[in-house]
Amino acid sequence: MASGWLKGQNLWVRAGRPGEQASVLVVRRSLGCAVDRNRLKRRLRSIFRELEFAPASVVIFPQPSALHRPYPLLRDELGALLQLLNGGLGR
Repeated sequence: MASGWLKGQNLWVRAGRPGEQASVLVVRRSLGCAVDRNRLKRRLRSIFRELEFAPASVVIFPQPSALHRPYPLLRDELGALLQLLNGGLGR
């Protein structure tokens, strides 16, 4: 696995703690009102569940631009970043 943040246009990801089995979404208050933040979290959780090769432990840090991006674009970006995080294996 790669170390440090992998930065995309709308999302940043990094590996989580070793031995943990959880994904963490870090959505700051500065991204918008609670409705917008919760919608983004629901979308990212749904995308994460769709991806077959997602690592067991990952931290996802959305950027402000992610709020207004279409679902397919976020799915493609998160998929590409997670593949890089997995070392390009695409399991």
